[in-house]
Amino acid sequence: MDTEEIKARLEKAVTWFLDDQKQLLELDVNERALGATLAHLFVRELFPDQKVDAEYNRVGLDGRPKRLNLPIECGGENTPVYPDIVVHHRGDNDENILVVEIKKTTNRQSRRCDLLKLEAYREQLRYHIGAFVELPAGDDVGRVDFHIEWVA
Repeated sequence: MDTEEIKARLEKAVTWFLDDQKQLLELDVNERALGATLAHLFVRELFPDQKVDAEYNRVGLDGRPKRLNLPIECGGENTPVYPDIVVHHRGDNDENILVVEIKKTTNRQSRRCDLLKLEAYREQLRYHIGAFVELPAGDDVGRVDFHIEWVA
């Protein structure tokens, strides 16, 4: 699957999610809830030949925790990580298709560490492409569009 097809599929999944799950966004629920719903109801539909997992924190099939070497301000070396959504074949780093980090517009934390994590997922765990997805939440629903920043 090429990069443009992956991008188109994720964009379609996010659009479906926004149309179907507007109430979750208006309620400004936790980003973990948004990521799990997006992954299991919408992303999975568009990536039927891969596994789609939310908060998946394992590498390989031996149960090792997923860790990244990050700048100190983002956790430092050997930091345990929990990507919001992954599209992959479990146990095969050569089949790591897509990794997604999600932030709501109401979350005022810096986006820098999310973007650095996406770069590290690509370099250290060989994900084909990363996506930083910013979703409108709270009062921003209906006023602000979603935004995806690609890390390729």
